[in-house]
Amino acid sequence: MSSVLALKRSNSTVRYCFEADVEPGVLPRALEFLAKRGLVPSRVFAQVTDDQLSVEIEVEGLAPETADHVGLCLSQIVGVRQAF
Repeated sequence: MSSVLALKRSNSTVRYCFEADVEPGVLPRALEFLAKRGLVPSRVFAQVTDDQLSVEIEVEGLAPETADHVGLCLSQIVGVRQAF
């Protein structure tokens, strides 16, 4: 099971939610992954609570197959723990 939760907000927007280790490279790696694919997030939210980093990234205009692939790839980033 993927450790990144992909929530469909509307027909064209997907929200990826995950928890990660509190490390400086986790968020840039996630954003770099999207940038390399020509994707610009419409919204990014990250918050540190105790010993975890909670991240939400919204992307618009993804086909369902692409949305699933992006979620799988985000879950493989070093430091990503689990979905919430």
